[in-house]
Amino acid sequence: MRESRTLVTRPVNAEDIGFPFAAQCARLTRQRRGRTDETVGLITDLSPEELTASQWLRANRQGWGIENGSHQRLDVSLNDDRCRVRSTNGLLVLGMMRRIVVSFFMHWRNRQRKPRQNSLTDFQALMGEDNLAKALAFVTHRNPKLT
Repeated sequence: MRESRTLVTRPVNAEDIGFPFAAQCARLTRQRRGRTDETVGLITDLSPEELTASQWLRANRQGWGIENGSHQRLDVSLNDDRCRVRSTNGLLVLGMMRRIVVSFFMHWRNRQRKPRQNSLTDFQALMGEDNLAKALAFVTHRNPKLT
């Protein structure tokens, strides 16, 4: 399904919009058949000469790689969006631990013969077996192996 994106940009003064270092803002409208139009605001510290509209559209599209990568793993597999921890320190520690889990998963996945068949959920299941013995071995050994 095709998507139409319209970007309207204009130079701004940081003081006028209350956003430090802002040099340019934009309104991006995404349109897809069968869906409600989505409009988002964008701000950058780059001038229109440094970041043209086409470059901005390309950069915005590439930003979704983050959403589809680790952020999706945090949201879907680790239930990050449903987290009810409210302590600042607790959130910091939990966030670091979740990102470490994703890093370990990526390391593990890169060593698999058929990585597309191994998800973060598969990794969590393997780590949860045998009272986390495999997880400790994976973290502490020089050449970790999961069998």
